[in-house]
Amino acid sequence: MATTYSNTPKSGSRTKVQSPENFLEALRSLGSGAVSDFKTQAKAAITQDIPESFGISTSGTLSPNESLPISQMQRAEERGYSQAESEFTQRLSQMRQEERQQLIRSEREAKQQIDSIRQEIRSLVKTMGDFAQEIQVATMQTTVNPGVYHKNFYIHLKTIIVALRQKAESSKNWLAASNHRAKKKGFYWSQVKSSGTKYMLSSERYMVTSTG
Repeated sequence: MATTYSNTPKSGSRTKVQSPENFLEALRSLGSGAVSDFKTQAKAAITQDIPESFGISTSGTLSPNESLPISQMQRAEERGYSQAESEFTQRLSQMRQEERQQLIRSEREAKQQIDSIRQEIRSLVKTMGDFAQEIQVATMQTTVNPGVYHKNFYIHLKTIIVALRQKAESSKNWLAASNHRAKKKGFYWSQVKSSGTKYMLSSERYMVTSTG
């Protein structure tokens, strides 16, 4: 063990001071109470001071630089997935409900328009019936003092009737074809409803749908 000297302010004399050469010799020179106190301070440094120096809080509060345990991170990730899935399901249900409402509104508007058009058609048919009666009256009247005026009148009336007849024939053929297709579609869906996919895959179904 090395020996050093120091001067005291009062006496001015030099006193010997024992300077430990290493840390172990210093511990041996301490009493048991000092060693116990050192152990307590060392334990506090390991369990509290050192973790806090690295940004890890020992009080349960997460510091900015602290890393979460893997189990906590997994639970947080699962909660995030669960919340995202719940929000997606809720939004999807809302979109489907809005789509159904829009479809119902569109069907209601289409039905109103169809009913209005059908009413107009019935009115036109009645008007055509009245027109036919007027034609019959005009052709049955006796011509008094026949001349060029009467001749031109009947020629013009005939031209109108011929044009109407051609349009009526064309419309009748179109309407008959439409009614035929509607009837076949009604039969098709009734068979699908009763037989399911078996009828949809049958050759009879192909014949029904391929002929218009």
